[in-house]
Amino acid sequence: MTITTDAASAQAPARHIAFIADGNRRWASAQGVSTASGFRHGALAVHQALDHCRELDLETTSVFLMSSRNFQRATEEVAVLVDVIAELLHDVADESTGPVRVLHDGALRGYATPQLLESIEYAESTTAQRDGMAVCLGVGYDGRDEIRRAAHQAATCPEYDPAVKLPIERYLTTASLPDLDLIIRTSGERRLSGFLLWQACDATLHFDDRWWPEYDRTVLAEALTVHAEQRRTFGR
Repeated sequence: MTITTDAASAQAPARHIAFIADGNRRWASAQGVSTASGFRHGALAVHQALDHCRELDLETTSVFLMSSRNFQRATEEVAVLVDVIAELLHDVADESTGPVRVLHDGALRGYATPQLLESIEYAESTTAQRDGMAVCLGVGYDGRDEIRRAAHQAATCPEYDPAVKLPIERYLTTASLPDLDLIIRTSGERRLSGFLLWQACDATLHFDDRWWPEYDRTVLAEALTVHAEQRRTFGR
């Protein structure tokens, strides 16, 4: 689907869009293919989503790939998912016009595979100096853990003044990036699952019944139309 001129103008205010890429396993089951195939098709959808967001000149796009709780799944499934994500990180880094940040909980380096850690290092180090659209990928991420860590760092930093607001934003994994304008979750689930909880304070939430491997431009276009219709007053 081609985004029309009217739709493009409506989308312009958005600076930061996030995708909760859900439904890979259910898509695989419906198609009669392996879970691994579902994850790989999901990775292709990530590339499409990032390409579409770059076309819209967004400042930041975030994608939730795997929560810290997903590591509790069956060992074989986790191994396949981690392999797909590790390869995806390399590919996203090679394609990205801007910096790539991998968002994760504080304990990830204690339980992630060497391959995944190498891919995280590659993605972040090779893109750090690029100035195009920032890409944030949630891998082993937990939003409540992020807020706890940021609050602790803010409260214990040497320059903290108890008389002023706690500078939590400075210590978030998305520090210096704009807060979310729009969150899109696929697969029909209506929840955030802990993704970017602080940053989502004023975001439009759009829930799509399609599974993530079915993502195409229409998913983003429809969500942006909904976002453009919202009247955000920020409490004023």
